[in-house]
Amino acid sequence: MRFISKSFTKKITLSLALALTTHGTPLFAYSLPANTEKPLNDENIQALQKISKGVSTVARYAEKAVVFVSVYKTVRGLPPGMIDPFEFFFGNPGNGGGPGHRGDPRQQPQQRREEGLGSGFIIDLDKGYIMTNNHVVQDADEIQLKLPNGETHEGKIVGRDPNTDVAIVQIKEKTFSKTGLSQLILGNSDDVNVGDFAVAVGAPYGLEASVSFGIISALGRGSLQITQMGNFIQTDAAINPGNSGGPLLNTSGQVVGMNTAIFSKSGGYNGIGFAVPSNIARRIAEQLISGGKVSRGYLGVGLQPIDSELQKSLNLPKDTNGGLVAKIVAGGPADKAGVEPGDVITSVNKQIVHNASDVTNAIGLMAPGTQTNITVIRNGKPRDVNVKVGEYPGENVAVKAKDIKKEDAPFGLALQKLTSEARERYNLSSNLGLLVVDVAEGGEAARVDIQPGDLIIAVNGKPVAEPSAFKSLVKQSGARVLLRIERAGQYFFVPLKNK
Repeated sequence: MRFISKSFTKKITLSLALALTTHGTPLFAYSLPANTEKPLNDENIQALQKISKGVSTVARYAEKAVVFVSVYKTVRGLPPGMIDPFEFFFGNPGNGGGPGHRGDPRQQPQQRREEGLGSGFIIDLDKGYIMTNNHVVQDADEIQLKLPNGETHEGKIVGRDPNTDVAIVQIKEKTFSKTGLSQLILGNSDDVNVGDFAVAVGAPYGLEASVSFGIISALGRGSLQITQMGNFIQTDAAINPGNSGGPLLNTSGQVVGMNTAIFSKSGGYNGIGFAVPSNIARRIAEQLISGGKVSRGYLGVGLQPIDSELQKSLNLPKDTNGGLVAKIVAGGPADKAGVEPGDVITSVNKQIVHNASDVTNAIGLMAPGTQTNITVIRNGKPRDVNVKVGEYPGENVAVKAKDIKKEDAPFGLALQKLTSEARERYNLSSNLGLLVVDVAEGGEAARVDIQPGDLIIAVNGKPVAEPSAFKSLVKQSGARVLLRIERAGQYFFVPLKNK
């Protein structure tokens, strides 16, 4: 191998530079025409330049508050056929099959460490509060927050709400440097209009502080099966994996939405992205920070959208909008107030609702116990109904596994009898069983990934509907217990070691 000295390299470089020019004149055979044209500068160009500078200003302002979120999770082996939600969102590059692919279950390790990437933004710089998506931080063992000033700090979950996909994370270190950082203000998403300009900032595919520009494409996108509470803002500003949790801003630099999901067959940008409206995000964030949980209003109805055929069949006035009551939960707030199947809810608290999602959001964002008025159309005529809003069932678990004596919580399971409300909430098909309301960390049930919301139908082939019966059947069992479980309409068996 031959080596060339640095001084010799410098001489060659200087010689090449001199050879290319003589008295500043290029020696190439061809050169481009000289630029003698004046730059375009009419009124239309000036307008474009102002828009460009405006977007640049908003982007520079927002970048000081946008956080790059890295999350890590130790995943236990799951029952055959079950898919880990963390893997669904972030994938598992090591398994060779992408999200949802688990390979040969006999070759799966008992535990493995997974990493996911997302975005977030500072909403209170003084206290270190950062807003992001629930699906970004859900079940994470470790959260790393890379701030815009280049510092990285460990984060902790203040609270999270799967129903709206909103989570609040806080920087653990109270004395972190605030130099070069700022916080973003949540604007009023009710003031957003279709066609408004929008700026999205985040870390798509891990590319930090990426900015995209577009418009608000649509409002009130509900029934997307993204979360239980919807009415998302739709935008064509480019959103890709990794943008989740980042801000969607208006031209004043205010956050009008939090980027949450995309519609894509390929997994990449297709021009259809969805953001949680800032008004919903603010309400949830304030509750999470205040108490770590969300108390959500509940009406106890099942709603469906109204089409032209239903309008005619129900003898509704022309252009009637709202939510058609298809189901009444017995004993629920609507049932007690006299709401009936076939009623069409057209307003809540004197505010017009345009679809079933509007009804869900209007009630869901009310505090339980609120007295409100709803307008329904019944037999073609409007009538007002006063209703006392209930609390969404299952929001606050009444019992925790860690608070129960070990002998009363076999396998670290806190169980309750199945109710109609819980059946509705967890989308269960079975009529009998025991609902898992909590799972103790480190217990046998946690090892096999039994989760809150699962329904235990049978123990060793025997149906079970009472916690006392479950305890008795477990005591009568040998070294192993076989549970039959339903999870949102899917059924499977789980073997447990009976210590």
